[in-house]
Amino acid sequence: MKRLASIFLAAIAAVLLALATVSAGSICDNAPCEEVINVTAGENFTIELESNAGSTGFEWWNQFDTEYLSLVSSSELSGNAKPGWVGVPGKKLFEFSAKKPGSTQVIMLLLQPWENSTVEERKIFPVNIS
Repeated sequence: MKRLASIFLAAIAAVLLALATVSAGSICDNAPCEEVINVTAGENFTIELESNAGSTGFEWWNQFDTEYLSLVSSSELSGNAKPGWVGVPGKKLFEFSAKKPGSTQVIMLLLQPWENSTVEERKIFPVNIS
């Protein structure tokens, strides 16, 4: 079981690395990107995504350059569910801190971890740090 978990984590790491690697130019030259996030070093910013992990099993995974960014926190906001409702979409919040000036990106992948790391959705957030 430990070996299967190790293989699974290695597969996810390979997918994230492949998505983060770009041969030349901006990552947005090869894939559509979200609006650019402009921040100052030392400042925090939040990425908010639609989420329904509780009923679908899809989770948002993130990849970013730790030289420029750090993940401060991640949290879930429940949707407006009435008693007895299940599967109500909510939000997943990721708070990052900008460490030093430069340009980087945050790659967000929506996937079911046990399903061979098949990516349901990918979002790329360019980040400019001044």
